[in-house]
Amino acid sequence: GDKIDYVYVVFSGLVGIYENGERVDTVTKGEIFGVFGERSKYVAKAEEDTICYLIKRELFEKLLNSNQRFSKFFKTFLERRFRAFSEITKETVFEDRIFLTKISSIITKKPVVCSPHTSIRDAAIKMELNRVGSIVVVVEGTRPVGILTDHDLRHFIIHGKNPEEKVSAYMSSPPICIDEDLPIFEAYLEILRKGINHLIVTKNGKVTGVITSKDLLAQFEPSTSLITLYRRIRKATSLMEIRSLFYDLKKSVVHLVLKGLHFYDLSRMITGVYDCTVQSVIQLIEDEMKNSVGKLPPYLWIHMGSSARMEQVIATDQDNAIIHEGDDEKILLEFARRVNNALDAIGIPKCPGNYMASNPNWNMSLEGWIEKFEDWFLNLTPENVRYLSIFLDIRPIYGKSKFYEELLEGIYENVTMQSLRFLAHDSVAIEPPSGLFGLRKLEKVDLKLHGIYPIVNGVRVLALENKIINITNTRERIEKLYEIDVIQENLRRDLIESYEFIQDLRLKYQSKSILEGKNNGNVINLHELDRIDVFVLKECFKIISGFQKFLKGKYAIE
Repeated sequence: GDKIDYVYVVFSGLVGIYENGERVDTVTKGEIFGVFGERSKYVAKAEEDTICYLIKRELFEKLLNSNQRFSKFFKTFLERRFRAFSEITKETVFEDRIFLTKISSIITKKPVVCSPHTSIRDAAIKMELNRVGSIVVVVEGTRPVGILTDHDLRHFIIHGKNPEEKVSAYMSSPPICIDEDLPIFEAYLEILRKGINHLIVTKNGKVTGVITSKDLLAQFEPSTSLITLYRRIRKATSLMEIRSLFYDLKKSVVHLVLKGLHFYDLSRMITGVYDCTVQSVIQLIEDEMKNSVGKLPPYLWIHMGSSARMEQVIATDQDNAIIHEGDDEKILLEFARRVNNALDAIGIPKCPGNYMASNPNWNMSLEGWIEKFEDWFLNLTPENVRYLSIFLDIRPIYGKSKFYEELLEGIYENVTMQSLRFLAHDSVAIEPPSGLFGLRKLEKVDLKLHGIYPIVNGVRVLALENKIINITNTRERIEKLYEIDVIQENLRRDLIESYEFIQDLRLKYQSKSILEGKNNGNVINLHELDRIDVFVLKECFKIISGFQKFLKGKYAIE
């Protein structure tokens, strides 16, 4: 309630910031308090002998009003927009922003549409008049149910009889659609994956346009390194070729990180390329085994961990498993062994904990997997809680997706409040170094252990309680939790900003290590970081501590 006459810059010592008798922050050497507001909302206490510089408030406000860069710095920090905060201080520029251009920006024409009952003749006339190579078939005026392309018209000319036949008989359905707010790189990957030339663009389920492979290729010149790698990996015919391409991919990722591309953007771009690499290896091993054992029985190859969350940027070790029908288990174990060895050979090392499809424990029938989850949820031993934290992040990569959908149903049926409490306890067990002394007296910090795990695990618990495990990406889970009012806007924003900053820091550190021929993993030396990075990291750890406090209250954890 006191009037603030000064802005305080800590020269030495330690200041605790209190609200209603509870410490909510600590301020140490080089940090500032009392920046905004004429009256204090908090109590500041010197926790040890402390010296502060006092800057007259009117001078500080004069600078805020006269210097846009100075003002933006402090306001951005107050709003905890850490990406912007970092860019303001370092003026980072990323040159290859074209990858991240929204699909909506390259739509040049309004969509040409017709109903399923339109005749082939009328549809062809409409396409000719509008000079387009496709027409979107819609119901209710805007909801796409199919697409008729030049290719489909050629098929009609060969096989059709009556030009009055309905479009519905020759259209491609169901249509392949993509949201207009996604980056164009995602659209290009979708066209490559599906082997199509036309992609319907939608917003809230309504058609807004159509883009073609030519539209996308025109955007990517000359920024084509990732595109070229993706296409070459898809066409690779040997493990040696994939190994060489995967090495080039790692170099490209390091290059993009050091140029300033952020984690969320990069992970979106890279996930499709990594998936393609694994799929290409699987297909090579499948072809190899066909010669000796014939066609493999139905199966689904799944990923766990960061790959399942679509957050694997610089490839870590393998985390994979197989779901099958229960037939020919020996053949599928041999198949998995060969795939795991092949992935290791191309540069994705085996999991030290043996969480791989070649392990019989993680190569089971659908019924076996459902029983396994039932046991984990029922018998909440520390080992079973660890298994849940690993296998509740699963994503189908290759094979029969129906196994994944049926497994999710089995998981939802076994969730209990007791299991949620145990999983929540696991997510708050390790607290980041944000207590009395924070980062001040540390030489090293484990970004994965203290920063990434608490957010990933805590968000996963909230997602599981609200039956949204089919969404695996941490940011998308956070957004969904906000959408359904599980978390508030400030927590949504703070978690997203903190998670990206910590992942960015980890990526930058790992990239420099790779260039230097080292393998420093997730543990970083604080003295090697810029002061601004240490400053923001401390804020991130405060946010994580607050999130853990929220989880403790929600799940009644002592």
